[in-house]
Amino acid sequence: MKKLLILILLFITITPTKAGAQDTDTIRGVMKFSLDGARQYAREHNYDIINSMKDVEIARKKVNETTAIGLPQIDGSIGYNDYIDIPTMLIPGEFVGEPGTYFPVKFGLKYNLSFSATVSQLIFSGEYIVGLQATRIFVGFSQKQYDKMVIELEQKVAESYYLVLIAERNKEIIDSTLFSLRDIRDATVAMYENGFLEDTDVDQINLLISDLQATLINITNNMQISRNLLKFQIGLKLDNEIELTDNLDELLGTVDQQVLLDMPFDYRKNINYVILKNQEELAHLNMKRYKSQYLPRLYAFMSFQENAQRPAWNFFEPNEQWFKTTVLGVQMDIPLFQSGGRSSRVAQSKIKLEQIQVMDDKLKSGLEIQISTVRNNFLNAWKVYQNRKEGLDLSLNIYEKTREKLLEGVSSSIELQQNYNQYLNSEGDYVISMLELLKNKLELEKLLTESK
Repeated sequence: MKKLLILILLFITITPTKAGAQDTDTIRGVMKFSLDGARQYAREHNYDIINSMKDVEIARKKVNETTAIGLPQIDGSIGYNDYIDIPTMLIPGEFVGEPGTYFPVKFGLKYNLSFSATVSQLIFSGEYIVGLQATRIFVGFSQKQYDKMVIELEQKVAESYYLVLIAERNKEIIDSTLFSLRDIRDATVAMYENGFLEDTDVDQINLLISDLQATLINITNNMQISRNLLKFQIGLKLDNEIELTDNLDELLGTVDQQVLLDMPFDYRKNINYVILKNQEELAHLNMKRYKSQYLPRLYAFMSFQENAQRPAWNFFEPNEQWFKTTVLGVQMDIPLFQSGGRSSRVAQSKIKLEQIQVMDDKLKSGLEIQISTVRNNFLNAWKVYQNRKEGLDLSLNIYEKTREKLLEGVSSSIELQQNYNQYLNSEGDYVISMLELLKNKLELEKLLTESK
């Protein structure tokens, strides 16, 4: 009994790992989900997935932002000054025939208004060209990150789905066993009252029933915890009621071990490897960006300005004069010397690129080992599952025969309890083997899906 309880608690504490989509059918407020339905629903409503989609959108907007740097820029300004005290300058006395002295002269008028507009265009910048290339690669990088998150989410939702089904199966087993044991208890009490059995036989049956009732309370609680975890993974509120339409036997029936074991694996298509290659491209462009800082930057610009100065505030008088200034020019910024700053940045970016190339070799080797390990784990889980299934059938057969013997008076309650514990252990081992098989199937499918 303790072993079964430990197994159930173990199921609940395992972190779920695969996602689901929704075939939702809402009946009387209950949302019905198949495994594929739960995955689909999660792809649309999971909180992290929604944010990841927004990251992709941000990356696309970043391309537009960077592109705009190389397009014409127009700026305008309006300025107004009211000189409470007009600026004063000292004029040498030589201008008025009084050498050695200075005369204060006020320049300008009290009211000044001006407006201007400037149009500028970037003609050449190596850093801009490289930056534009990098933002476009970054969009692909963000999309791959989103794809990776979807694959991982599907694994989490699927494992959450399995945990709910296993908890439900355990509850069904305990409910069925309790129903059967209550019948046996009634028969045992009758045989005891007629002198065919001892009172300890009745006590043993009552003890079994009491233990199972306590276990049932824990299973029911853990089943709700599993459901809440699944709701969270797919993006539902906890007050939503859900019903799972797939069952363990159907899901296990879809496991084709030979197909999964024979499916080809190409590390170059693995999403983690693709993401790493994107990082390598970005690192290479980053090095090019620092190198491009040695090149000059060329701009063209045109500015127009009008200003007026008035002794009185009459800027809207049509006969008053405005003064125009128009400038057309080209400017080249030439980097000359930064005391080794640029060369240091280039050297750092080159080392980072080399680090990614080392990670490339590491990831290739790791993926080859991982696919081999995952396939072996899946094959072992399949064999263990078949073995546990046969063991469960045998232990159930033994238990049922012992129960019949007890009712016929040719067996004891102690023997029944021993065989019942043996059956429960076999059931627990079988349920664990189901979960392990499904988990290893998910892990193998995830690795193969990441490499499509």
